[in-house]
Amino acid sequence: MTITILTTTYNRGKEVKVLWESIRKQTKKDFEWLIIDDGSTDDTKSIIEQLQSESDFPIRYIYKTNGGKHTALNAGIKEIDSELTFIVDSDDCITNDCISSIIEVHKKYKNNQNICGY
Repeated sequence: MTITILTTTYNRGKEVKVLWESIRKQTKKDFEWLIIDDGSTDDTKSIIEQLQSESDFPIRYIYKTNGGKHTALNAGIKEIDSELTFIVDSDDCITNDCISSIIEVHKKYKNNQNICGY
């Protein structure tokens, strides 16, 4: 797996499904989706569990006590073991070729030591 899509969320159960719809349309599936739930009190967990059962790509869900987006990002970064990390907010969506585009750019520039992000 080349990319981890890292999403932090807090009480956005309904919005996260829109993001999932865009992620599942990816033309390249060389990724996992890591969701860090920052203490949601809505139905986020049950919605993510439903999405996990319907997905053709891996989804990891981690629940933590509410501490703010920065703490959720830090918790997520500790869990990543892929080559690349792509942070996407829970109320966003991505284009169908997003992952394939990132991988193509990475192939072109991965040996350049002077780049810290694409």
